[in-house]
Amino acid sequence: MVSFDVDGTIFRKAALTQAARSLGIGEKWDALDQMYHHRRITLRECLASEFKLLQGMKLADILREVSKVEVIKNVRETVEKLQGHSIRVVLLTDNPDFLCAYLIERFGFEGYVGSKVGIKDGIVMSEIETLPDKRLGLRKYCAWTGIPPSRCAHVGDWVNDVPVFRIVRYSVALNAKVPKVKAAASHSMDTDDLLDVYKHLQLVT
Repeated sequence: MVSFDVDGTIFRKAALTQAARSLGIGEKWDALDQMYHHRRITLRECLASEFKLLQGMKLADILREVSKVEVIKNVRETVEKLQGHSIRVVLLTDNPDFLCAYLIERFGFEGYVGSKVGIKDGIVMSEIETLPDKRLGLRKYCAWTGIPPSRCAHVGDWVNDVPVFRIVRYSVALNAKVPKVKAAASHSMDTDDLLDVYKHLQLVT
């Protein structure tokens, strides 16, 4: 199984952060990010507060703005090539399930591990279950699928991918900006084409 992070990996920038700025909640969203980066709130608190800002909004409006965010080249092509080797290809993110569903429909991913945000009649509701610990999320998903982490690879770019890198068989730090993320991965690479990740994984597996 190969799992992909979302923000900074599939999307070139944080998708909901970009969408928030177009939806009129950008300042509040950015302020929460800053509080987290300065360690004034936990990642769980940050995610929950950000997702609450979306409450009452139409999902279609959010996804319209998300669709404007640039993605890395050849996502579907990479997913299909991996699937051609009978490899399950999934998303592993702290982003909400509705964002994962959008990417699954657009690019053909087979599943996801992410936060949960309630949607009813196309409107974002108050039910929120965040996933700040992606490692725990992957462990649960692995238990469900019967595929152990020792048979998984993960591709990501940020510090919350590091704990995942430590439990999977192989890891790729993709366009990572933080030295410790690069150091924690089996391999680090910079590219604007996701097929380069597929070609690399072919060489090492």
